[in-house]
Amino acid sequence: MKEKVLVAISGGVDSSVAAKILIEKGYEVAAATMVLLPDDEVRVEKARSVAEKLGIDFYVFDFIKEFEEDVISYFVESYLSGETPNPCVMCNQKFKFGRFLDKAEELGYDFIATGHYAKIGKDSSGRMMLKRSDNLKKDQSYFLYGMTQHQLERTIFPLESLEKDDVRAIAVASGLSNAEQKDSQDICFVQQGKYIEFIDGYLAERGLQQKPGKFVDTEGNVIGKHNGIAGYTIGQRKGVGMSLGAGIPLYVVEKDAAKNRIIMGSDELLFKKELTIANPNFISVEMLTEPVNVTAKTRYNQKDIPASIMYDDLSKTVKVYFDNPQRAVTPGQTAVFYDGEKILGGGVIIG
Repeated sequence: MKEKVLVAISGGVDSSVAAKILIEKGYEVAAATMVLLPDDEVRVEKARSVAEKLGIDFYVFDFIKEFEEDVISYFVESYLSGETPNPCVMCNQKFKFGRFLDKAEELGYDFIATGHYAKIGKDSSGRMMLKRSDNLKKDQSYFLYGMTQHQLERTIFPLESLEKDDVRAIAVASGLSNAEQKDSQDICFVQQGKYIEFIDGYLAERGLQQKPGKFVDTEGNVIGKHNGIAGYTIGQRKGVGMSLGAGIPLYVVEKDAAKNRIIMGSDELLFKKELTIANPNFISVEMLTEPVNVTAKTRYNQKDIPASIMYDDLSKTVKVYFDNPQRAVTPGQTAVFYDGEKILGGGVIIG
């Protein structure tokens, strides 16, 4: 009997080709798309047309209410609390490998699959491993650090290390109309990167608005006014327009949501040699019992750099110590740890 795979199809070329590859490998394949936003009709129809072209069954899962509660609300509240969140990481954890997998298992599927560029394997003990794609330009392992052993056991990444040109070539050969479709660069619910407009609109719908506050220097002296703490992120200079005089610019070096203050300082104050993450998830190990040398990154497009990490069982946090100071480490973002090509784990930066 063929193993059954339910592919998460968005309507884009990557997930469409993932389904095509699995069909050619002999799996019993079906597709499903998640409705996450009220205006998702166009995307759903694109996904449906792909399934029809491939001749496979198609499901639609309505998660609008859950997505608003778990991702959109989290996104807004994180910004208002002074953080800079990564909603794509949360979406992967809660939906693509959470609720989507639950639905697939309810329907009797053996695996799920997505169009992510990453690799899954096992070590000599049988523990599931998540590895970065050989296609480093497209590697998405950073966004997947939250996957559990069960999720990895039940997931297939058909694209693994394919080059994008190869993916498009497969789409063309398969007659898929989305073969030349551009990759989306935006958060799905925030168009053209206008996240402040989105947050303000979200609040206005609920009769709320951001509260103006103060810019202060590192001594606490008031040096200006801001329109809302969500509009600024650590390391920002553009749009602030402040200086120490003599042409020396000021940067956002800290955000104090409790007092609704944004602390401004010189560029040198943005560099840190250590950080703390909360709610860590480990993949290649069960738990850290001693300090470990790793490479780490605190942003998706950043190159991972040497560091050491240590788990604090009392606070349930991980301390990260960089060999060299890192600029603009930002609470709310994700720190991910690598052991060579393997993802050791990661978590959300809290300080």
